[in-house]
Amino acid sequence: MKKIVSRSKARSRRMMLRGFLRWLLYATALLFFYLWSVDPLIKGFCPLLLIPLATAASMYESELAAGIFGTVCGLMLDMASGTIVGFSALWLLVCCPLISLLSQFWIKVNAFSHFVLNFAVSLLMGALDFLFLHWVWEGSESGISFVRSVLPAYLGAVAAALPVYFLVRMISVKLRPKEQRRLEESAQTAEESADVVRE
Repeated sequence: MKKIVSRSKARSRRMMLRGFLRWLLYATALLFFYLWSVDPLIKGFCPLLLIPLATAASMYESELAAGIFGTVCGLMLDMASGTIVGFSALWLLVCCPLISLLSQFWIKVNAFSHFVLNFAVSLLMGALDFLFLHWVWEGSESGISFVRSVLPAYLGAVAAALPVYFLVRMISVKLRPKEQRRLEESAQTAEESADVVRE
């Protein structure tokens, strides 16, 4: 009996350690992308890498974790870009749990799905950014801001979708509990075999 209890304790400790390491790596990526936004490698071009990071992590995490992580990414994005604090956080708080739910129940978790979802979130946030933070305040001059700052930043978020997705996928796959990984792999194998039978 003691051996069974000690095995389950050891297993739960390993799961907690894997979860801690997974979130530590997410936080490291978040900090790196934040610093890149504050001091871009290419002067005058600052892709919003925190958007694909939030959307990619949402595909692999629960809706609560996705909402919290998306909010933190949004707050960091607001601080880095100097906009109203909470603007990006609000939209990522809405979008990230929705992406998590879609990934659990409706869409396949893969690079193409992430690209489409990230494009939709970037389009939504870019349009709202332009509308509320530029067009309202600048009026007819807002077209210059759109071409010089809004469009390149959000296109950068779309262009970075695939590399960021593969980074998050690597972190998530390596640090998921073995039981959960086996369940996900068997579900994916069952889906692939069902697709072959349909053809």
